[in-house]
Amino acid sequence: MKNVLIFFFCSFTSLLCAQETRVHVLNQVLDTIKQNEIEADTIIDNYTIPEIYIGIGHEEEKYRRDMAVLRGRILRVYPYAKATAENLMVINKNLEKLETNRERRVYIKRSQSYLEGEFKEKLKKLSRNDGKILLKLIHRQTGETTYDLIKEFKSGWTAFWSNSTARTFSLNLKSEYHPSTNLEDFYIETQLNYLFFNYRLPYASATPPIDFNSLRVRWKNQIKDDQFFPIELRD
Repeated sequence: MKNVLIFFFCSFTSLLCAQETRVHVLNQVLDTIKQNEIEADTIIDNYTIPEIYIGIGHEEEKYRRDMAVLRGRILRVYPYAKATAENLMVINKNLEKLETNRERRVYIKRSQSYLEGEFKEKLKKLSRNDGKILLKLIHRQTGETTYDLIKEFKSGWTAFWSNSTARTFSLNLKSEYHPSTNLEDFYIETQLNYLFFNYRLPYASATPPIDFNSLRVRWKNQIKDDQFFPIELRD
């Protein structure tokens, strides 16, 4: 898996290096530089040149900007999705050890208080679009939708997720994650693996596991003309 990712992202780097510079784009960059005073061919004032991609088309530029935004959202919400999966495993193991329903209720309530203390205020700072990605990644990490988790742990999880997530974002708690059939989810999985590869996020497999190489081949064969196959995965 890691060798596959190394191959694709090295190819991506080589592609960027091989792109030709377009003269008219450079002229646009030069036009943004305001020269208030020049002495001995030296620009006195310092100015920030707006970020611009050299030698690419409008469609590719839009893709790059959209993916940069998506990576930012993933970086913000993935830790919560990963923590949800990890806490779910701990809760399940501990519930199996409890003998009575009363003990289970007390334990879930205590777990709820802990989770609210850890995440509630942080979740409130997320945007609606952040929340959309969060719900999808929760399904990726746990194999269950947030709605299913609520049903499974009624007393604690209903209050936590309904109050902290659904009401904050007004989102569908039944949101699922299907990168094999949904292009938006495929983009999420691609950028998530990009962040894993660059060690910006700790790796964690999906539940059930996702064969990313098969996923890449599948989308390469079925991508439509009006859709955009990820640059990071091109040969």
